[in-house]
Formats: sequence, structure tokens, C-alpha cells
Amino acid sequence: MVDLKTQLKNVAFGGSWSEEILRVSELEAALKVIANAADTCTEIDVRTDALKEALNFVASKIEKGPQLKAQFLKAVVIEDQDARSCAAQQVLQQMQSWAGR
Repeated sequence: MVDLKTQLKNVAFGGSWSEEILRVSELEAALKVIANAADTCTEIDVRTDALKEALNFVASKIEKGPQLKAQFLKAVVIEDQDARSCAAQQVLQQMQSWAGR
């Protein structure tokens, strides 16, 4: 991600399109962290600083972000593993949908 920031910073005619590329790239990276958490939440406690940072970023960038963040954090602590996985995947899909993915 740093490489992309550096590359776009050096574009002489940049403009809003370069900022949009960076925002989309950061959003994709955050959604990948959340997807990884949804995939592994039955095996490990996924409530890491990286996940919290990704959720905060998504919450600030998409409509319904704060609600979806709260839902995801509730989902990953459901006691039943199958229900936990299902709930986390459902919230992830909603985040991806709101993000236009």
C-alpha cells in the first residue's frame, strides 16, 4: 500500500482520480483483513488490533459502516462455531455490498 501511495504522490497531474484509486485500494485491503477474520473466526480469536483498525476504516468509509462494524464484532464472539462463522460471513457480505464489491 505504501508503494501505491508513493507512486500516486509522484503523479504530476494526479487529481481526484488518484485519491479515489488510493481510497479503493485501502478499502480493499481492509476488507481482506475482515474476510480473513471471517474465515478463521471458528479457529482463533480474531479480535486483533489489525481487525479493529480495518473495521474502523470500513466504518468510516461506507454507509452503514458503524452498524456493520458492531454486528461483525458481535458475530465473532458467538459461542456456537457454526453460527459464528455464518454470522461473520453474512456481515462481511453486507460490508462488501455496501463497498460496491
